[in-house]
Amino acid sequence: MPKSILSNPRGVRGAASLCAVAALAYLFVQDLLTIFVSALMGMRVQGASLSDPVGFSVAAQGLLGIVVAAGSIVLPLWGLLRATRLQTQDLRILLPAPWSPAFCLVVFLGLANAGNLFGGLLARGLGVTTSSTALPAGGLDLFIRYFSLCVVPAVLEEIYFRGALQGIMRPSGSSVAIFAPALLFALLHLDLAQSITALVCGIFLGWLVERSGSILPGMLLHFINNTLAFLSLYLRQYAPEQLAVVYELILLVALPLAALFLVWRVKVQGFSFSAGLRGGMEPLAVFTSLPYTVCVLFLMGLTVYLYRVG
Repeated sequence: MPKSILSNPRGVRGAASLCAVAALAYLFVQDLLTIFVSALMGMRVQGASLSDPVGFSVAAQGLLGIVVAAGSIVLPLWGLLRATRLQTQDLRILLPAPWSPAFCLVVFLGLANAGNLFGGLLARGLGVTTSSTALPAGGLDLFIRYFSLCVVPAVLEEIYFRGALQGIMRPSGSSVAIFAPALLFALLHLDLAQSITALVCGIFLGWLVERSGSILPGMLLHFINNTLAFLSLYLRQYAPEQLAVVYELILLVALPLAALFLVWRVKVQGFSFSAGLRGGMEPLAVFTSLPYTVCVLFLMGLTVYLYRVG
């Protein structure tokens, strides 16, 4: 039986290079599945595709989107498990060590919404227009859209980025293991505003994996954050404007302030965020890997290109 990657540490360059390949494999498989599913849709209804699902119900669109999202994670993950020494136990799909759900939830949501606020202001300052997803009013269509936007990403993205990629980087130290997948996770959103939120969230979720020894708490926080964002979108489309504004203020102002207070409070009490983390390389050591650096520059360039043509 092959040894776990944790008992056979890779150099930071090799691990970062493998993470870069895994990130690009995710993007490639996602595009390939999108083309394949769109082709099947076009065979059934002339001119139909995932970007223009004419003739398909909202429920069907949601299910096809789930197929693409799941395949984009499952297929590259299967390849990693087959081609490397990474094993399922390295994914940290385990019951967590004792952790404080109340503290982590408030701090995570505060960071996420502070990122949303900063990203939104930055996008507005740059003149970037953000498009919002149209949601069904209710019924099965709404449930499938909720499942595809909130549940599927929370589970599969945590398995791939905080499980597999962080597991690959972990032998090089906790700091670099947290940072390297978080940066790729952020850039793969291919959206300037969303990338800022994804980066701060990815770093916190990565830290939580290292502290708790499990990706399950991160899955839960990711799911709750997605649900709150989904509710915000729904209220903007169907609720009275005053209710939507109050809800947005709670998310964008109250939660970041509450998170700031809690962090100050625990620091005063002597809490150390670095306690229990594995020592090793500094986060910026990932850029000694040429493939990782090229991958980051490519994703940044692609984001800028999509911004300019969009």
